[in-house]
Amino acid sequence: MATSWDDVAVDWEKEQSTVVFAAKVFESLQDIIDLKGAHILDFGCGTGLLSQKLSPIAKDIVALDSSEAMIEQLDKKELHNVEPVVDMLTRGLVAMHPAFRNQFDAVVASSVCSFIPNYSDVADIVYSLVDEGGYFIHWDWLSDKDEVGGMTTQHAKQVLTSVGFDEVTVTTPFDVDTPQGTFKVLMAVAKK
Repeated sequence: MATSWDDVAVDWEKEQSTVVFAAKVFESLQDIIDLKGAHILDFGCGTGLLSQKLSPIAKDIVALDSSEAMIEQLDKKELHNVEPVVDMLTRGLVAMHPAFRNQFDAVVASSVCSFIPNYSDVADIVYSLVDEGGYFIHWDWLSDKDEVGGMTTQHAKQVLTSVGFDEVTVTTPFDVDTPQGTFKVLMAVAKK
């Protein structure tokens, strides 16, 4: 990965587009599912911008990120119903870590899936974690080709359908202004 997430963690929330992205993700998520009392996995949670918005509504949240420095920033928010986990999402983690003993009502991933090299494998693991009738929803930068940091609607739909999700819709619900320009955001909603 080109960026070391640990190196950018302390200043992550100082970039306005990062905060706007999380706010728009949360707004779009509320239009899709009822979050009240939900058991949620915030996959690739970063500094916890989305977990912080979900915390007052959800029953509990497992906030997973591979960056220890990002999780340290999340810890400073002192969210009572958020369990931070520093690790990669793997079958081994799911088998061994107590936070993954119960199925999730929803797995959310905000600007994560286009940065992982094994999106298909991760989607398959997520499918195993989602309760029947539950959702995997992720937001990534829309791209005309699959690349680090960007994803096509076709790729998202193909992968999520191939791992077994029954209903998959991929839309571009909002744009975000960044220092590099204005970019469309892909939202993939997969229901089990």
